[in-house]
Amino acid sequence: MKLVEIEIDRHDWAQLRCACGQPASHVAADLLKMARADGEGEIDAEVLEGHAWTSAALFEPALPAVSVALAALADDVSPVSRRIFSELLLLLLAGEGQATYLAHEGRDLIAECTVAAKSGIWLLYAEVISGRCVDTASNSYEALTLIEEDVDRLDRVQAAAAENLRWDLR
Repeated sequence: MKLVEIEIDRHDWAQLRCACGQPASHVAADLLKMARADGEGEIDAEVLEGHAWTSAALFEPALPAVSVALAALADDVSPVSRRIFSELLLLLLAGEGQATYLAHEGRDLIAECTVAAKSGIWLLYAEVISGRCVDTASNSYEALTLIEEDVDRLDRVQAAAAENLRWDLR
């Protein structure tokens, strides 16, 4: 779990504007709890709803949360934690709006999150192919559909990993 801790420590969470109106320091603590989860029901990705995102928008903590999710997929975390982080990544990449103040600052947080996720594209492909967990593979595949520009590669991996994916993604 060292990679997750390093990635969390890289960011000044207290300077990030959280959707709840508070500094985002508590988001870092929740991400660490997610990384330490080893049993179902302890915590889930939706704990960050209302903080890194809302139903209408992404907020500043979303960008470092993408990097932490990728670090978790590269790290030695439990299968439960791996599933939670794959779900978090999918939720963040599926965002369709951003906080108004970000647009006024000239930022495109959706594009920034996409670029950050692309840096870990092979981690997502490895998760799809691994066969460790259908939910994690499916979340990773769906995340790839949002960021991958090479449709041929995506189609070939989908065909190769068919049994690793939920029935609706095969």
